[in-house]
Amino acid sequence: MKTKERILLETKAWLIEKLSMDNNYLSNLKRVAKPNILWIGSSDNLVSIREVTNTEPGEIIVHRNIAAQIKTDDINLMATLEDAIDAGVEYIIVCGSSNCKGIREVVQGMDEQVYMHKWLDELIELYHEHAIELETLPQVDQEKRLCELSIKEQLLKLSELDIIQQTWERRASPSLLGWYFDLTTGTIKELFSMTARENLKHVARV
Repeated sequence: MKTKERILLETKAWLIEKLSMDNNYLSNLKRVAKPNILWIGSSDNLVSIREVTNTEPGEIIVHRNIAAQIKTDDINLMATLEDAIDAGVEYIIVCGSSNCKGIREVVQGMDEQVYMHKWLDELIELYHEHAIELETLPQVDQEKRLCELSIKEQLLKLSELDIIQQTWERRASPSLLGWYFDLTTGTIKELFSMTARENLKHVARV
C-alpha cells in the first residue's frame, strides 16, 4: 500500500474512533478552547505536542521550523506570534530537543545546502562564539550544549521584539520559557524563563 493511500485510510479510522467516543466531536472542534500557549519547536521533532502535553485542540498554537529559530524575516513565525499575542496567550515556549537535525548539521558541518546554510547562519555563528567550550565535548554533548545555548538565544531575541516589548508595556504576559526535550528519556526540562518584570533565570548555572 502506498503512503498516501495508507494516510487516507488512517484519517477515516481516526474519524471513526473519535466519533465512537464522542458523537459531537466535530461539532465541538468549532468551539475550541482559547489558546494559552504558543509553542515554538523544531520541525524534525516528530512527537505530537498535543500528545506530549495532553491538551485539547486549540489550547496550544504550535509553530515549527528547523532548530526552533526566531527570525524576524520569517513572516510565517511573525504572523503566528502576532496571532498568539492577539489571542492573549500567557506563555511562549521555545522548545529545543535532542537529536535535532539542525543542531547536528551545525556540529558536524553541513553539506553544500544553500538554503539550510542560510537558515542556520545565526546558529553557526553561535557555535563559533562558543567553539572553545564546545569542541572539548563529545559530539552528543556538543549537540546538547549548543541546543541549550540556542534556546537561551532565541528567548533573548523574542524578548527584544517590538511586539513583545509593546505587549509587556500593557500587561505582564506572556512569559517566555526555554525548554529542552530529551527524546532519550522523554522528559522536558525548563532551562530559562523571562517575564516582563524579570531577567533570565538560571542562566549562570546552565
